Amino acid sequence: MVLQTKLGKLLRQLNMEYGKVNEGWGTTGIMLNVMFSFAIFLLIILQIYNSSLVINDLDVTWTN
Repeated sequence: MVLQTKLGKLLRQLNMEYGKVNEGWGTTGIMLNVMFSFAIFLLIILQIYNSSLVINDLDVTWTN
C-alpha cells in the first residue's frame, strides 16, 4: 500500500521534467555574471586586506 500525500502530488509535477535538457545556452549568461561579480568582490576584499585599496577609517591590522 502506497501512502500518497498532497505534498507528494505537488512534488511529482516538479520531477516530471527530470533528465530533459533544453536546447541552447540556458542560464549560462546569468551564471557568468554571478561568477564575474563574485570575482570582483573577492578582488576588492583582497585589495582592502593588502592595503592597496585605502578606505578612510578602516584599519586592517591584527593589533589594536
